[in-house]
Amino acid sequence: MVMQILSRLTPKSLMRFRCVHKSWYNFINDPNFADVHLSKSIDNRCSSKTSTCVLFKRCVLNDEANHILLSLVDLSNDNDDVQIQSNSIRDLNLNNVPPLSVGLRHECLDIAGHCHGIICLTDFSEKVFLCNPALKQLKLLPKSCLRLPQPPPKTLNRLQSTGVAVGFGYDSRARVYKVVRIVMHFEGFWILFFPHMAEVYTMSSNSWREIKTDIPSTVVWSSSSSQIYFKGVYYWFALELDKQTLDENKKVMLSFDMDDELFFDTPVPDSLQDSEENYGSLGVWNESIALFSYHVESGVSKFIDIWVMDGFCGIKGCWTKHLTIEPIAGIGMPLTFWNSDELLLVATDGYVVSHNFDTKVLRNLPIHGVLFEHFQAVLYTSSLISVH
Repeated sequence: MVMQILSRLTPKSLMRFRCVHKSWYNFINDPNFADVHLSKSIDNRCSSKTSTCVLFKRCVLNDEANHILLSLVDLSNDNDDVQIQSNSIRDLNLNNVPPLSVGLRHECLDIAGHCHGIICLTDFSEKVFLCNPALKQLKLLPKSCLRLPQPPPKTLNRLQSTGVAVGFGYDSRARVYKVVRIVMHFEGFWILFFPHMAEVYTMSSNSWREIKTDIPSTVVWSSSSSQIYFKGVYYWFALELDKQTLDENKKVMLSFDMDDELFFDTPVPDSLQDSEENYGSLGVWNESIALFSYHVESGVSKFIDIWVMDGFCGIKGCWTKHLTIEPIAGIGMPLTFWNSDELLLVATDGYVVSHNFDTKVLRNLPIHGVLFEHFQAVLYTSSLISVH
């Protein structure tokens, strides 16, 4: 009975209740209890038709410098209106956390996947972090096993390396959390490239290891929302690589299976191939992968096509256009669905709006940030899963 009651409480309350008794401390810290609590949290999120917790990553200007905030916001859709209380915005200022407070370009810190209440953050160089905002835990991962030491300044024609992409997810077969990183090696001023390599970090071993696998494309960065983890697979927007020359060809979606540790390409709709000004981002809609295709002029989206993957088509890439959102003045880019008919977007002035594509009603939310192209939003389920 105690387990049934406690498993319905928030992580914040449970962290306090560990002080009640030694038996409660051991009980709440038990990984089996964390699994039960997570299962109930997921069930509650799926069954709730009115309230959703969204985690925003945003840049705010403070003391003439950019600071990263992770903000948890509870959105509700009561009486055809989006409700949000200003005091319900819970911020975790990453600049106050020691591993993040020094030596980072904070505007480049991105969410590279989230699963079971754990967020993966990376600055796309050496540093990768795992964070549980509900527990206020942050962990810096060990150094890469593939990346080379930084060469001395002005060193010419020396083999160098850089991180190309990072993704976080869950291996349901081995029941472990993994981070995958793609590394590129090159010589000189980006003149001579070598085939990409990949490494995998597992939380259980707290170490990286190289995986020998073919990587058929190279990841490209178009927006912070151009990658996503969903049901055991991590997805990035990418460009197909020519096997002989390593030249980049058409746009694809590079996918990584967390269980089998294999990469494969998935075709994207032809509309994304038409122009360099056509951008794409990824989300989840009604338990399917959703792809946003939008044309940008002067920083403003002219239209947004929403495509939905039919089941799990994998290599085939079966897409169906769900709808087209007509141009909305001042809108920069789509973020994510937070309801079956509500889409979060970020405006060019840095404010977040919620758009109901059935009623065409646009509602402003009290969430703001600078550098709108670095905005990210994910549906969040709090958990007791420790990053340690």
